Amino acid sequence: MKKGMLRKAFGIAMAGAMAISMVGCGGGGNSSSAAPASEPQSSAAPEASAPAEPSSAPSEAASAVESAVSAASEAGKTDITIGVSWCAIESQMWAEYQNTIKAECERVGATYTESVAENDVQKQNQQIEDFISQGVDAIIIAPADGEAVVSAIQECNEANIPVIMANRAAGEGCEVYATISSDNKAMVKREIEYIVSITPEGTKYRCLELVGSLTDVNAIARQEGFEETIAEYPDVFELVSTVPTEWKGDQALAGVQNTFSSDDTVNFIFSPSDALLPSIISGLQQLDKYKKVGEDGHITLVTFDGAADAVNAIRDGYVDVVSVQDATNQAKLCVEAAVDAANGKESKDYIDAGFEVSSENIESEYKDFTGY
Repeated sequence: MKKGMLRKAFGIAMAGAMAISMVGCGGGGNSSSAAPASEPQSSAAPEASAPAEPSSAPSEAASAVESAVSAASEAGKTDITIGVSWCAIESQMWAEYQNTIKAECERVGATYTESVAENDVQKQNQQIEDFISQGVDAIIIAPADGEAVVSAIQECNEANIPVIMANRAAGEGCEVYATISSDNKAMVKREIEYIVSITPEGTKYRCLELVGSLTDVNAIARQEGFEETIAEYPDVFELVSTVPTEWKGDQALAGVQNTFSSDDTVNFIFSPSDALLPSIISGLQQLDKYKKVGEDGHITLVTFDGAADAVNAIRDGYVDVVSVQDATNQAKLCVEAAVDAANGKESKDYIDAGFEVSSENIESEYKDFTGY
């Protein structure tokens, strides 16, 4: 496909994704809070919108979600306790997720209680069992491992406590009320096709691919999306190195250092999460390879999530594109699903179509977007 056609196709996909976008594990033991009389204030990330009117989407999307949650709350019981099981709060996106769920529970009058497993799967399963013994009305789970959490979800099923999966799906063998997640593969595909659309004829990218945790379905989907899409453009991309990181910054840093020490011609890095970006930047700075877009020696950087670190780096001219999970709306939809489940309503899944912020559109369509 010619570059002009790719650019047009990318624009159409962007507009479609932005038009349908509806919706994306920290610290210490359990805590709970009852709803205050007044509505809390919270910041919302911009909802994906048609390019012609990007500034109107955030308020419209937030209003739609808030109306749905309010209607769900008013239509059924109000004395709802929602247990939230976090894998860990290790990125800006997860912090936004946590803060929004807390605020939404307060807003709709639900009691919020949480536990944080610090990525310990046995600890998380025990914490979920504690929620069951407490008799919560619904449990939202952001799993450290979608397979390892199945046994705990089965116990929830036996206790007739509905489960909502936040951002990551559960493995087979259990029943969940709803899974609120991103279309990870499609989002990565759009990022790579965007890079192709702006790439001068004859350019060859030699790629370092960083991979998240191999037990995380999101990490696997992003890896598949990257590898499948670059395979469609063999004249443009060559995969030089694939480095598992387990979502750990030190492993990302070592991956960058080791890759460039063995092959100094690498000129493209795919990061599966903005949480790894500070380590990637540090590695490039140490190698004197952290250059702006358009400068000689620039390493093309593609990342994922929509954290403030990535958005700032795009605005400063160093990162090329980030695919954004709308963590704010995903979190609100988790609460909506939990309230619906507690009131016996029919279940459904939600998909976050996401949207891309790039060096080309950040000062036009997304000039007010600051990330999470």
